[in-house]
Amino acid sequence: MDTLNISPALLDWAASQIGKSLEDLASLVVSGKGIDRFVVGELTVRQLEKVAKVTHTPFGYLLLDTPPSIAKPRLPDMRQVVSPDPLGPDFFEVLDDVIAKQNWYLDYLHDIGADPLPFIGKYSTSDDPCLVAKHITETAGIDFALKKSCANQSEYFRALSESFESIGILVFKNSIVKSNSRRGLSVSEFRGFAICDEYAPAVFINGKDAEAAWIFTLAHEVAHLWIGESGVSDIPSPKDFRPGKNVESFCNSVAAEMLVPKDEFLSLWAGSEIEAIDRASRHFKVSKLVVGRRAFELGKISRSAYSQLYALSYKSGGSGGNPYATIPVRNSKKVTNALVKSAMEGSILIRDAARLLNITPDTVTNLYKKNIRAYA
Repeated sequence: MDTLNISPALLDWAASQIGKSLEDLASLVVSGKGIDRFVVGELTVRQLEKVAKVTHTPFGYLLLDTPPSIAKPRLPDMRQVVSPDPLGPDFFEVLDDVIAKQNWYLDYLHDIGADPLPFIGKYSTSDDPCLVAKHITETAGIDFALKKSCANQSEYFRALSESFESIGILVFKNSIVKSNSRRGLSVSEFRGFAICDEYAPAVFINGKDAEAAWIFTLAHEVAHLWIGESGVSDIPSPKDFRPGKNVESFCNSVAAEMLVPKDEFLSLWAGSEIEAIDRASRHFKVSKLVVGRRAFELGKISRSAYSQLYALSYKSGGSGGNPYATIPVRNSKKVTNALVKSAMEGSILIRDAARLLNITPDTVTNLYKKNIRAYA
């Protein structure tokens, strides 16, 4: 079979798009002595086709002499983990997808004469995190009664998402790229991101992350909106925990105060560490990890105790479930409802609504039939 001479620099670039080294990519495509030929750019057409598939790179790009200069959406990288995996094509495809939905919704809001949201960028990192947290909870109507109405953390996450969407924030949570179950998102790359906009701010939660992290990530990304700072975020492990005066640490502090208010938390802290953490977890409807993080910040437990909670809490989430329940969660309930309603009214073609929601036209119609009262 004929051998192609491919630029090693181009192959290295393709590998970096999925957070791999050239050698790592070679081992995914070939084996044995083929690895030595691969790293110097000697590949067959079939091997190059596999590279394109594995790295989600257009085949034509791999025939160039130098890596292409691809303009990617600009979103500040605010991740705190030391040497995180590079943001790859899965992340950027998800970001493109969210931006496409956000842009459509902006046009929709313009058509109905919506007003800008007053809370975007209302505060800055020079303000008191407790003040910002108080304003967020009051604006979104988040109080103890809301917590009490939820039987568990999953219900509380759903309630928080609905509260934030009710004031104009688009909340997306997905564990895969669009609707492709074969392309699971990487927690090593990112846990969430926020896109500020005065009319249609958006936050995305990586559903592949542990369920224990969803609530904190949601609160953290919403805090980004209140200080007008878009960005990609993660949640640092205990070894990466670096409090300081920066956007990420500020948003962490706001999120912590939103979910586990300091004074209320301290009034509950009694007995052994295990008892106190368990009691606070039930009271605040958040995971033991979130409580442990708060306890560590306030000097109630050691770093090693927090590390143990961290290790026990992180188990990847999934993407299963009833599609008619998961589609609005993946695409923002607010956006989904607006698209389905517009499609049924003829303001947008059903096929275009389906494309934006990454579903079939029949599914758009079925969504309407299953929830017809919401579109009345």
